This record gives sequence, structure tokens and C-alpha cells, in this order.
Amino acid sequence: MSTVSASDDSAPTTGTRETQRLETRARIFDAAMAEIGRSGLAAADVSAIVAAAGVARGTFYFHFPTKEHVIAELERSEEAEIVANLKSTKKRPTDLASLLARLVRHVLDAENRLGPKMFRDMLGLHFSPTRPLDDELREHPLAEFVIAAIAEAQAGGQVHQDADAGELGVIFMTGLFALLTTAGPEGRAAILDHYVTTIVRGMETR
Repeated sequence: MSTVSASDDSAPTTGTRETQRLETRARIFDAAMAEIGRSGLAAADVSAIVAAAGVARGTFYFHFPTKEHVIAELERSEEAEIVANLKSTKKRPTDLASLLARLVRHVLDAENRLGPKMFRDMLGLHFSPTRPLDDELREHPLAEFVIAAIAEAQAGGQVHQDADAGELGVIFMTGLFALLTTAGPEGRAAILDHYVTTIVRGMETR
């Protein structure tokens, strides 16, 4: 008589549970995005989120310890999409300034897609004391892309050899986020273009 091992019995159950977990997490995330989009991060009500998602309050905190963790996940998703678009471009700029300028345009496209309220909450998280402790900027997809681009320019002799690509990448992203958070719509494109040009000139070899 054939027997079935315990691991064979549990495999389908484990797969089903993981699928259900991911579906629940996605439902909570979508409900949180809708609530934060309406009310803003600070005023967003977790009770409204769990009611819309059809889950218990504890289930929300199991998946997202704070509302800020929801925004952090949104940002990583948006950044990953921007990086994928930049890498898939057939004619990728060979000079660092043009590449960073294109990156800025993609970030602005994300602002249009998300709406100004959600976008400000997302960027403001980098300057907030409630930012998740494990959310390191240099580990974000966009920062990693910028750091790699600076390192590539450095290898090509465009950037000082003794510069730290990681530090320069974080400085660029922090300054960009600060400008996007504070600069008004009037003249904003020119301000961002000047920012990219100034930062890259400071990196270049003379």
C-alpha cells in the first residue's frame, strides 16, 4: 500500500495559505491607498481601511506595522517601475546629466499619476520622524540606480575617482526629494534642470 508523506500533504495547503496571505495584503494595500489618497497620510483612519478591506484591525498591523509602511511600499513599487522604464529605453543617454534629467521626468510622471497629495506624503516620509526605521534611502531601487549610474560614469572618467558613488547618489536623491516637496509648480522644471546640472558639474573631473 502506498503512503503519502507529511510534506506532500502540507504543500498544497501551504501554497493556498500563501496565496490567501498575498491576496489579503493586496486588498489592505488598495484600501489604504484609497483612504490615504482621500484624507492624506496623517488623517487616514485605519478603521476605515480595515472596514473597506473587510479584515480585522490586527490583520492590518500584521501586514503593515504603521500607515507609513504602506507609503514606503508604494514608493518602492513606483521606483521599481521607473527604473524598469529607464533600463528598457532603447537609446539610454550616455552622459550622466542627461540620464539624471530623464530620471527626474519619470519621477514627475509618477507625481501626475499618484496625485499631489499622495506624492507629497510619499516624499515627505523621508524627512519625517515617523519614517520606518528599516527604510534606508540608499537601498531604494531609484537610489541604487543613481548610485550605479554615478559609478559607471566614474569608471568612464567622467566623475572624480576618489568620490564615493554611494554618498553622491544619496545626496542627489535627498536634494531632489527636498526640491519636489518644497518647490511650487511655477518654474519648477527649470529649477530641477538647474539642480541636475549643478550636481553633475560638482561630480565631474576638471
